[in-house]
Formats: sequence, C-alpha cells, structure tokens
Amino acid sequence: MPRNPNVGFPNGPRIAAVFLLLATITLLITSCGGSGTLKTVRGLLTDVQAHSISQVGTLTLEEHGTGERWTFQAEGNIGFTPSHLRSHMLQAEAVTVHYEERGGRLLAVKVTD
Repeated sequence: MPRNPNVGFPNGPRIAAVFLLLATITLLITSCGGSGTLKTVRGLLTDVQAHSISQVGTLTLEEHGTGERWTFQAEGNIGFTPSHLRSHMLQAEAVTVHYEERGGRLLAVKVTD
C-alpha cells in the first residue's frame, strides 16, 4: 500500500508553497538591484545639489590623481546631509563616494570622509 506523504503534515503543501514564494521574492529582489558590487572613488566635491534639507539629490566629485569629474545621483540617506557635504566642498576636504551603476547612471549609496 502506498504511503501518503501528507499524513501527519496537513499543512505540508501550504508550507512548501510559502517557502517557494519567499525564495522567488528573494531571487527577484537580489537580481533586480544594481550590480551588487559597490565601487568607490575619492576626491574633492565640486557641486552638491539638495533634494531636500536632509537629502542629497546630486553631487559632483573631482577624483584625486586623475582630475576626472564624476556626477552621482543619490536616493535616500547617503550618510551626510547636503549642508555637511557643502562644508567639505568649501573647506576642500576629500570624501569617498561608495556607488553602484544602476540603469546607466551612477548612484551614490554612501559617502564617507
């Protein structure tokens, strides 16, 4: 006589379906993000535009050594307010921008001094 795999586990199919759904959502979230690898560039800020009083909209940095200019967009909290970054810009204090490339644009994820 064949054994019923659900005997003793009446919620077995439901648990398996929930697990499969969670695995699928996790896979979608991780694959739809950027490259997943943060890159960094260090230099002096040449421009900081605010999205709001507490959030940076865009920032431009001149890289040490090469003089190359990098312009980043920012979403959410990147570690500093626009006024703090403007202070770094006015005092010519270097910062490091941690960023990822997403959808053909450079997205600042974190800024450190």
